[in-house]
Amino acid sequence: MDIFRKFLIEYNNFSKGDRHAIMILAAIALISFSALIIIKQVDLFPREDNSSYYKELARQFDERKSNEVVTGKSLFYFDPNSISKEELDSLNLPEFVKRNILNYRQAGGKFKEAEDVRKIYGVNDSLYSEIKDYIRIHQKNKVNFNDAGPINVKNYNYFDPNTGNAEELVKSGLSPFQAKNIISYREKGGIFRKAADLLKIYGIDSATYFQIQDFVKIDDPQINTNPENFSLIELNSADTTELLKLNGIGPAYAQRIIKYRDLLGGFSNKNQLLEIYNFPPETFQKIESYIYTDTLILKKIRINFAEYKDLISHPYLSKQQVNAILKWRQKNGSFVNIEQLKKESLLDEQTFLKVKPYLKCQ
Repeated sequence: MDIFRKFLIEYNNFSKGDRHAIMILAAIALISFSALIIIKQVDLFPREDNSSYYKELARQFDERKSNEVVTGKSLFYFDPNSISKEELDSLNLPEFVKRNILNYRQAGGKFKEAEDVRKIYGVNDSLYSEIKDYIRIHQKNKVNFNDAGPINVKNYNYFDPNTGNAEELVKSGLSPFQAKNIISYREKGGIFRKAADLLKIYGIDSATYFQIQDFVKIDDPQINTNPENFSLIELNSADTTELLKLNGIGPAYAQRIIKYRDLLGGFSNKNQLLEIYNFPPETFQKIESYIYTDTLILKKIRINFAEYKDLISHPYLSKQQVNAILKWRQKNGSFVNIEQLKKESLLDEQTFLKVKPYLKCQ
């Protein structure tokens, strides 16, 4: 009590304003202390029971997994040349990729090796890396192809290109188109001195030649004398030194040939030399029997991926035609085959035939 009495005496010694300030500070201190006690007693952030939430997540996950099993979508070994539409439906691939595989096959496309699947529109590097180990190309599907169709070595018989008629040449394994061109060449005075001379014939490219060379039998000994004096030059791989060996070809024409070859992406046939500016027809006649073209090394434009600059740089395509191709592709999607360019009137007949060897869909 003495302490309290002493406090009152001292408290009364303060001025009225000081006493009010002391009361206010005391009230604030009391309120703060009370608040601390209340906060400790009350849990402002009560812990919820999240077990039901996690159980629901687990249930949804299990449901999705069970749905995946029901749909049967998975990766399994398959041959893209023979897999049926029903089997494709069960294959875990994007739907548009499955559709493009079927369209590619319907257009006559064949998969000779697993890498060929990358030609399908929509098969990017990531997707291919996932499926490559599941691709199985059956041996019977592994055939060689050229412009005349599949080659079967077993169908070839021995033949003399200088004497065989159309029927005999076809029976030997050549196509009617190839046989017709051989006979046409002979009627113009052409002579086959050795098997390699067949490379001069339009429709017989290097792939075909490698298959038939062992079946060529030139019987006339007078034709077969001194064959080393008769050399052939392949236009798509020849450098200026080789071109200068041709009668009538100087440094200027050699440079023009190579420059035009680069613009085209290679010569699809030797008659294209006549398209070179100021190339003399009489010079072409002199060298025609000494040149041939290997169409397997042509640089082709992927029509479904090419941009404006890729197409306009080709000498056979005009600005109007390039714009028409790009607009059609933007509106309709990928081209299934090159023939669509003609069917959709994007290219006229003449331009289509000239540019066709330089285009591919995939």
